[in-house]
Amino acid sequence: MRTGTRYAPDAACDPYESRVPEAVRGPFVGADATIRAAGRRPVRAGIGPMMYKLVLRGLAAHRARLLLSTVAVVAGVAFVAGTLIFSATLDRSFDRAFDDLGRGTDVVVRTDRAFEAGLGERAAERPVPRSVLAAVQGVDGVEKAHGVVTGFAAVVDRRGTIAGAEPQQGVAWDGDPDLSLPRLTSGTPPAAPDEVAVDVTTAAGAGYRVGDRVTVALTSGTRAFRLTGLFEVGDSALSGQLSMTAFAPETAQRLLSDHPGTYARIVVHGDDGVPQERLRDAVAAALPPGVEAITGREAVDEQAASFTEILKILRTFLLVFAVIAVFVGSFIIFNTFAMLVSGRVRELALLRAVGASRGQVTRSVLGEAAGVGLAGSTLGLAAGAAVAAGLARLMTVVTGGEELPFGTLTVPASAVIASYGVGTAVTLAAAFVPARRAARIPPVAALREGKAAPRPLRGRAVCGGVALAAGGGLVAAGLAADGSTALTLAGAGAMALFAGVVVVSPVLVRPVIRVLARPLVRGGTAGRMGGRNALRDPRQTAATASALMIGLALIATVSVIVQSMASSVDRQLDAGLTADYQVTGRSQITPVAAEAAGAVAGVDGVRSAIPIRTARFELDGSVRTAAAGPPGELLGHFRLPLQEGTPSPRGDALLVGRSVATSQGWTVGTTIKGRYQDGTRRTFRVAGIYADRPSVTPSAPSMIIDWAGYRARDPGAPIDRIEVDVANTARGALEAALAPWPNLELKDRAQVKDDAAGDIGLFLNLVLGLLVLSVLVAALGIVNTLALAVTERTREIGMLRAVGMQRRQVRRMIRYEAVVVSLFGAAAGVGTGVVLGVVLQRVMADGDGGMEVLAVPYGRLAVCVAAAAVIGVVAAVWPARRAARMNILEAIATE
Repeated sequence: MRTGTRYAPDAACDPYESRVPEAVRGPFVGADATIRAAGRRPVRAGIGPMMYKLVLRGLAAHRARLLLSTVAVVAGVAFVAGTLIFSATLDRSFDRAFDDLGRGTDVVVRTDRAFEAGLGERAAERPVPRSVLAAVQGVDGVEKAHGVVTGFAAVVDRRGTIAGAEPQQGVAWDGDPDLSLPRLTSGTPPAAPDEVAVDVTTAAGAGYRVGDRVTVALTSGTRAFRLTGLFEVGDSALSGQLSMTAFAPETAQRLLSDHPGTYARIVVHGDDGVPQERLRDAVAAALPPGVEAITGREAVDEQAASFTEILKILRTFLLVFAVIAVFVGSFIIFNTFAMLVSGRVRELALLRAVGASRGQVTRSVLGEAAGVGLAGSTLGLAAGAAVAAGLARLMTVVTGGEELPFGTLTVPASAVIASYGVGTAVTLAAAFVPARRAARIPPVAALREGKAAPRPLRGRAVCGGVALAAGGGLVAAGLAADGSTALTLAGAGAMALFAGVVVVSPVLVRPVIRVLARPLVRGGTAGRMGGRNALRDPRQTAATASALMIGLALIATVSVIVQSMASSVDRQLDAGLTADYQVTGRSQITPVAAEAAGAVAGVDGVRSAIPIRTARFELDGSVRTAAAGPPGELLGHFRLPLQEGTPSPRGDALLVGRSVATSQGWTVGTTIKGRYQDGTRRTFRVAGIYADRPSVTPSAPSMIIDWAGYRARDPGAPIDRIEVDVANTARGALEAALAPWPNLELKDRAQVKDDAAGDIGLFLNLVLGLLVLSVLVAALGIVNTLALAVTERTREIGMLRAVGMQRRQVRRMIRYEAVVVSLFGAAAGVGTGVVLGVVLQRVMADGDGGMEVLAVPYGRLAVCVAAAAVIGVVAAVWPARRAARMNILEAIATE
């Protein structure tokens, strides 16, 4: 056989040519003028016009068979595109919102910060003296400068609950359009001490109109005001997501500021044409020590930084599930092209016989795959907009009904590139093996009838066994190791085990399905034949079931881990809750007033009411947090026995938990260089070490500092919660004492546990909801496989009908086959997922605060198996109806 240029044989002497049916001759011989019945013309090794025509005709001839593969590509690409569109839209909305918040502000003057607050932490702002405002107003280039007064203020609706979205903010009314965000829409601005203006969205939600008496919750308690005006907060999509209350300037100073006569910050509007950097430098030169100036752009970027970080985490989180959906879809694509190649043996052999090279056959199959990938990518990109809107609604549900500032959809270039890159690349990768298999078909196969003989599974067994052995070894090493190394080894081992199960699954098909198919014997002939059909091609059955197996394995793994986490937290809270009640804000950023702690402490029967403040400082360049309060009381309350040192540190001395001291190599008397948030540098000293047990008392602090010394450096440090111990106090008495603070919640131990369980359950439901997409894609794979199988068995089904099988029996046979394949995927997936979940739980069980309780959610797993059977029944509806409605004579005549 010559290489390079090939020649089509003469039709008169070619035995293959005379055997080509006209239906096959059309696309492969008669379709192109380069292959003729007489004469010889060279067919180049590259993919020329003839091969392009073959690809297009192949797509047209098998469009029905490729439809569901295209749908699988669409589903995966839509999730990828939707995630990128969703995050880009949110990015743009927040960018516009923060630009709106900073509009007109060229420079911001504030007190120095040694370090910024971490993600999800409240930043403590020290006040700016009023004298600084006068100094700033006298700087050349400053057109106007205003002091900002702000603090907590929340509107209380007629039912006594807090209205509006977080955060609830009170401000001093400033009608300057250059430096004030609120824009009055009706009524008049507040001027008297008992007047207030509220944003339009919050007022409408609470049912208030101009002229009504409005109750406003402040840090110091509730007060009644007359509503004089309504306003909008900026022009961006964020305007409806803020709750803002405005007071007259003098009233705001008195009610919102802990230090009257000071400002939270000073905002500066410069003369036209003065760059922000130049104005910042001029203002900074007039400032006293401890006060700094930054540009308005820098202030906006700082505000947006935490949101940007959260959006990055969210985007990564969603893309993980998009990758899972694409990965599951690749099994469908692989299975489709494998079955197409298997059913086109004679057709592809004839193509080889008329002169096509192996490379040309490979490229023709890959060309069909590229067509599927491009079509699926295009449709998936279009569907991504709907997915993005759906993700916005899902996040609204997750956040408790608070809508995201989701403006007009933004389609970034990354979404377009990723859609076509992922969709086409995955499709080509999934079709590569079937394409190579097609190229190996010898021309003599055109003389054979039927499909190619199934290939042996020895290679699969060997490769799968190696992967399982490697995974087992890595898991064993992880269980024997400590710390992050253990989790890394166990995670790698779990992935290897998972891969091994996928590879070896065709070997497991026959024994497992024989067991699963036994109950189908009661279904008569249809049941027995359905079970046998599932055993015909173990590779095909395994590939079909693998898509479902992956989805259910992930669901089972996540379910075991999250259920174990919930049970572990529940046990830890049972053992470690040291207070009878906790008083907290209704959100993480809602302040808890010191007056509230005093009111609770004054209730008869209350043994103690300890306010827990979070102190933040820097030690050896790392930001640390500690509980600020009376050290002796905190040790006793959290049941932390002092092992070394004194229980009464003063000034810059610290009490440190044993776990932190051991990890840092600290002992009593150790000194550490550091600084407070106001920039003051100090040498901190370890005054004592106590026995901390995070697994027993998870709410206990890792460090303790005396509040009497710390408050000089951070007087505005907020109270996170109040820990209340009671003797015989009724809950009603505590609620009555907290009545002036409707922004606070009183929780007993059961409610604290329910909140923790609710957060974990919410996370579980979110993850399971996203994983359902992979299960739905797997269901498409079952439909696709059955539809292709019905097409392949057209003549066989016709013969069965001819010998007396009724239509309902045909439908039942297809349904039984689908159910058996689905149950195989469910059994393998759930079993693998439980094993992986147990392995990861055991690795994470070690150490303080670990996931010490193993909990397998048998009920949820049983629902998964039952759902798989239902998926099989539903997936078989269309293929079964199609098989039952075949014309008997036409089916028998099919070749």
